[in-house]
Order: sequence, then C-alpha cells, then structure tokens
Amino acid sequence: MQSMPASASLAGVRGAWPRALVEAGILSLEQLRQARETANRERMPLSRVLVRDGLVGSKTLATIMAIHTGLLMVDLRSESIEPEALKLLPEEMARRYMVLPIRLEAGRLVLAMSDPTDYASLQDVEAFANMPVEAIIATPEDILDHISVSYRLTENQEMDAPGGQGDHGGKVTARVLREAPPAKVFELLLKQAIQDRASDIHIEPSESRLRIRFRIDGILHDVMSLPMEMHPILVSRLKIISGMNIAERRRPQDGQFTTEVQDRRIDIRVAVSNTVNGEMAVLRLLDKRFTLLGLDHIGMNPGVLERFRKLCRLSYGMIIVCGPTGAGKSTTLYASILEMNRVEQNVVSLEDPVEYHIADANQMQVHGEAGITFATLLRSTLRLDPDIVLVGEIRDQETAVIANQAALTGHLVLTSLHANDAVSALLRLKDLGVAPYLIASSVAGILSQRMVRMVCSGCRTIADRPPPEQRAYAEELGENRSQFAFGTGCNMCAQTGYRGRTGVFELLTLSDQIRQLFLSDAPRAKLLEQALAEGMVPLRRDAMLKVKEGDTTPYEVMRVLFTLQ
Repeated sequence: MQSMPASASLAGVRGAWPRALVEAGILSLEQLRQARETANRERMPLSRVLVRDGLVGSKTLATIMAIHTGLLMVDLRSESIEPEALKLLPEEMARRYMVLPIRLEAGRLVLAMSDPTDYASLQDVEAFANMPVEAIIATPEDILDHISVSYRLTENQEMDAPGGQGDHGGKVTARVLREAPPAKVFELLLKQAIQDRASDIHIEPSESRLRIRFRIDGILHDVMSLPMEMHPILVSRLKIISGMNIAERRRPQDGQFTTEVQDRRIDIRVAVSNTVNGEMAVLRLLDKRFTLLGLDHIGMNPGVLERFRKLCRLSYGMIIVCGPTGAGKSTTLYASILEMNRVEQNVVSLEDPVEYHIADANQMQVHGEAGITFATLLRSTLRLDPDIVLVGEIRDQETAVIANQAALTGHLVLTSLHANDAVSALLRLKDLGVAPYLIASSVAGILSQRMVRMVCSGCRTIADRPPPEQRAYAEELGENRSQFAFGTGCNMCAQTGYRGRTGVFELLTLSDQIRQLFLSDAPRAKLLEQALAEGMVPLRRDAMLKVKEGDTTPYEVMRVLFTLQ
C-alpha cells in the first residue's frame, strides 16, 4: 500500500470509511447520524467525535481509514522523526490538528494524521509549511504521545553543539537560555520538565558550569550545561518568585510558587542550599491535574492487595507504609484513603506538605516554623472526632507515641516510616522510644515498598541478559533463565528502554506468634523467619516475579533492591 499526496488523492472518499463502519457492524446508522450532528454542532472532525465518545476504537478507525483511503498506516514507534520536519510546524499547531510532521521527502512534508479526510486541517498545514503534504495514518494516542516526545525542548546532541544556528524548532538549548531573560528561562525549563515527565529539576553549580538535571522515573538525567555567569541571576529570580530572602546565601531556604505551563497548573516546591561552588536549587513539580491512583493500579499482586484491603477495613489499629525517600509511600497512603468510606467516616490527614487534594477528606498541613508539628496537630486532631487519621510521617518519639495511643483508642491510623523493610519498621518504632507492648497492641500491618522502572511497551523485546542478572534471577526464584524482557530504546521512552514505574511490596500482618516474638525481644532474623513462614513475600521476590511477568528487568531490580547483605 503506497502513501499518496493527501490533497490530490482523497477526493470522493469522504463518505467511504463511515459507511464501512456501518457495513462492518461497528456502528449503527443512527449512531453515525448522531455523531455527524455532534461533529457539525461542535465543529469537530467526525473521527474525533467517534473516538472521544467511545463509539469506535482508535486503532479500528485508523485501520478502516487506511483501507478505504489507500493511505499507509504506520506505528510511530518505528518511525524516525526528523527535526527538519518538526521545524515546519509549531507544537501548538500539531496538538490542535492532531498531526505530527515525520520527514521531508521529494519536496513534500510527510505528515502523520489521525483523520486524513479532515481537509481543513490539511489545507492549514500545507499553507503554514508552505509545501505540499503527504498524509500517512496513525492513531490519535500514538500521535499525541509522539508529539510530547518529538517536540522535546532539549536534545543532548543539540545542547552541546557549538555555534548552532536558529532555535532548533523551539527546543531549549544552552544558547537559547543564555539569550533569554531570567523569567523566560524558568518558563522554558518548566515546559521541558513537564513534557519529559520530570518530578524534579536540579540546578547545580560547579567550578566550570551550571548543571541542569531532571529526575525522570526516579533517575537523574543531565539535560544541559549553562555558563556560571547565569547562576546568580537564576537563583535570585527563583528566590523572588518562591518568597525567599534574596540576601541570605548561607542558610538553607524553602519556598514555593504556582505557575501554569501548557494550560496545566503546577505547584512547585523549592529548596535552596549553599555548596562550595554556590547555591544549588531543587524544584519539586506537583501537577494539579495528576490523577490519584487506586490500590488496583500501584502494582500490588492479588494476594497482597486482598490482605492490604482487609487491613484498610479495620475499625482501629495502625497501618504503616515504610521505605526510603522516593519509594512511593505517599502514593500508597493516598490510594488507601481513596478506599475508605469518606461519607460515613471522618477522615483527617496530617501532611508536610499537602501535595494532592482528596475529596471529602479533611487535610491539614504541618508548619514547623510556626510550631505546628505532626505531634501537635495529631494531639488536636484527636479532639475532632476522627475515624481515620493519616499521619504523613512518623519522625520522632512524641508523634510515634501519640499515633500508637490513637490506634489503641478506636482510631484507624495510617502512617509512613523510614525503614528498609517491614520487619525493620517494628524495630524502628522501638528505637524511637515507643514501648514494645504499645507497638504489639496497636500495629496491625506493615507494608514495605520500592519503585522500579517498567520496560517500555514501545520497544519491548526478549533478549539475552548478562550472567549477573541471570544469577540474581535464579537466586530469588530458583529457576535458570537467560532471556528477559528488555527495552531497546525508542521515541516513546527517549531511548532509555523504560517508561513509567510500578511498585514492589512486602506485607507483614502481625500474628500472635510475631507479637510474642517481638515482646520477647527476638532478633530481626527470628522475626523475619516467622514472617516468611506465615507467607510474607519479600521485596526481592516480589520484584523478580515482576521480572518473570516481563514488567521490569533484572538489572532494575538489582539497582533498586540489591545491597551488600
């Protein structure tokens, strides 16, 4: 099947693919008629209305269009998208028309479209690009995903290229930032960070350069280097907009501000601290359009999920979620609250800070500078007739003791704690100064977790992995295997082989036997032995089971979970 010039080849086929949908039994005539009326009323292409309203699957529609227009249908994951083509069409226009420039070929712009019969969009693109357009077909989801990736504001090979000309199709290069005013610099960096799915922006001075890094899926990536002359201007601007003292350079400072990037409201928490090379800054990005995940979607295996849900249905007791910073504890706590009946129960959360808002929950924020700590808030919260209390983190003895007492007096307490695993969390509470009998009486269950990167679905393949990865897998699951799922790198994952993250978990429910061992001051090894005998799946095994399913790689599990034990 050959692609052909859209403007020359599509005359007379406008009604062919809608009729094919009816003939194939995918749509009824009445559904098609109503969809046409909606499309005319809202001035949208018929194809977008059909997909938006769930009448036709996007892949089915793309296949039907390809058959009835004679145009080529492509998977953009395997396409090489040329920067020269992207320069001909701004990203905003590509999103508006749901199209993606692919390459220049024989004096034509090859353009991926979800609906090549949308002649108005074709004419606008041809006029803007000032050249004929050759259409190929892709699904709307594929196009939108690749717009986000292809219009990335930075590409390493362009950032460091000396003497580059032009604006690189709207991409932020070191040269562009050097020439931009300070206010524009932050706007450009934030736009890039959002498109790159970054959770943090690092601005780090060194002796010779200002290093800009993004944390994506838990891993820091260098994105550009700027001259050190820009450092004082950037940090001063950042302090002003986040409400810090611009004259203070020795003491660490925290601040925050809110901005809009691409019609998305972003809350940004800023931390600035002095180093030997000057002040470094870290910006944590909180997208207010972020959808809170339920327990079904965070990666728990069915057995752990069922047992954890039973814990969440308790009327009193303490549930602890533990792990290091960045392990996804807050996500799990939020998901747990979403499981609660927030209409018949009074749910109160104490957080530092409140990152995302939960409907029908009373969320309170800690203010350390004003003397409002977790302990003082928790003490006052118990006078507000709560049924369920979420304590963002147990950091000290006072908070730990009050939380345990609350769990013993008819409240369900959910909290997080920094501990390496579930058994260690019990010992950590004791180290904080909580009496062992209080811990044994109040704690109902402990969930330990980590986050691992997932293999990109766009470039997933099965490949031989090195012997250390094979040995790690065999040691955990007791089976020899040389080939595993692996991401080769594609446009979707920015050539990393990974896209998105999932959780790995171990759940310890406190049985009478474990309580007796704990009260008798048994060592950690004995507690762990009993937990495993009662069916607890340890973190490493749960992670390797995800390797077995093809969700992640042995290397990623080793990176996150293997220590010098």
